[in-house]
Amino acid sequence: MSKNFLIAILVSFSILIGWDALVMKRLRPAPPSAAPARGQVSPSTPTAISPASSPSAEATLLHPQKTVEYTFGENRVAFNVFGASVQQWWIQEFGEQWVPLVPERGFTSQPLTTFPDLEFRVSRPAPNEVLFEGTRENGLRVKKVFRISPDGHIHQIDMTLENPGAQPVEASYSLGWGPGIASGDPDPKEQEQSQRALAFDAPRFLKLKPSSPTGTFQWWGVDARYFLAAFLNEERKPLSLKVTRTGKFYTVERDVQAALPSKTQSTESFHLYLGPKGYAQLASLELGLERSVDFGTFGGLGKIVLKVLYFFENVTHNYGWAIILLTLVIQILMIPLTLKSFQHSQRMKTLQPQIKKIQALYKSDPKRLNVEMLNLYQRHGLRFMGMEGCFPILIQLPVFWALYTTLRNAFELRHAPWLGWIQDLSKYDPFYILPILMGVGMLAQQKMTMASMDPAQARMMYIMPVIFIFFFFKLPSGLVLYWFTQSLLTILIQLVLMKKFSKEQGVS
Repeated sequence: MSKNFLIAILVSFSILIGWDALVMKRLRPAPPSAAPARGQVSPSTPTAISPASSPSAEATLLHPQKTVEYTFGENRVAFNVFGASVQQWWIQEFGEQWVPLVPERGFTSQPLTTFPDLEFRVSRPAPNEVLFEGTRENGLRVKKVFRISPDGHIHQIDMTLENPGAQPVEASYSLGWGPGIASGDPDPKEQEQSQRALAFDAPRFLKLKPSSPTGTFQWWGVDARYFLAAFLNEERKPLSLKVTRTGKFYTVERDVQAALPSKTQSTESFHLYLGPKGYAQLASLELGLERSVDFGTFGGLGKIVLKVLYFFENVTHNYGWAIILLTLVIQILMIPLTLKSFQHSQRMKTLQPQIKKIQALYKSDPKRLNVEMLNLYQRHGLRFMGMEGCFPILIQLPVFWALYTTLRNAFELRHAPWLGWIQDLSKYDPFYILPILMGVGMLAQQKMTMASMDPAQARMMYIMPVIFIFFFFKLPSGLVLYWFTQSLLTILIQLVLMKKFSKEQGVS
């Protein structure tokens, strides 16, 4: 086996092993958790749920559980009256499916908790409001109002502290979201791996670690694959945050200190975005929330890919066909490189007799063999020791990676169907039909391009499609559709080029 071919094999397997180690560590998806009952709770009479029937009852919590549950249009919230916290928050997807946003892990803390030892009284002063009132042992009165948007994802929380006594009172509390947020992915491992703590201080986008950061953050919170919980700081006031981590799930809270003289009160309002990470939707809010959409290393390409997909989806009304059209555009742009790769392959094919002759003459002198091979390539205009044919594939890898991260993280593609059995382009093919077809297409493509190699080398390269089939089993079906379409188009282009250059002699 030549040194050049060995290098090519090592590079290929390094890329594949890297993908496997960094990206494709995943388990088989667990069955999705059951959605809450569709019946609405009466606005005037809250439904109390005992600790034994609470979703978190299986865990030992730091404070008692007593739940009231209300539906506000497309939002449904189960509040814990102890600490006026959120036990579960569901949003309605596509007008029918209820999706939970609080990870169902039985954590010892809950989102939006304040004074967890205090049992609040609950009332409904308005259809979209819930008022929690309580009094602490030192006489401090606490009012916490949730104003829930029935058809949106930006909500308001008002915290009022009142000191009715004759002596000044100092109070402190934290308000935030966590631990973590549901990712929208049925795979528990995937849900853990996508957890992040974030802050945006334009133009800086910060991934927070456990610490106590301060700054004039435009927004801050936690996110996962498809959903985001972000507190807005429209006034750009200096903030002190507290970031903690439970396992791989982050909690980000804002610390508030209040000194209340006698007979005074203070009120602070917090605005919370809690919902999907649809890039176009978040960008339209002009709050910088779209920065939470993870396009990976090649973020610029990912945004271009998503915009092109938007355009083609508007034409076809189907993201599957949009991906096929995107692949066609990429192949058209790659035609000059494909032509160069084909010409390189033809030259290598005509050089095979001379290569075999040099290998036979200098098989006992590797140093001389390399020199003669280099001279042969240079005489016939082949650079990089005959490796030119790999560059069109390497150039496509950033596009492939950008499409991968887009399909993995863009909420717009969640549950987006193509046709037949492919009902979610962001998930793997449940019957593995596309990966197998992709492997067959790659095999046919390899058979056409490996003509310039000796039979032993060609047989080894034929293993690559089989490896790719297994690697692509659990990748998003939209990505497999892209690669399969790319293989078919490449075969078609090569057939045209082979017909055109069938009579052309590659070497004089």
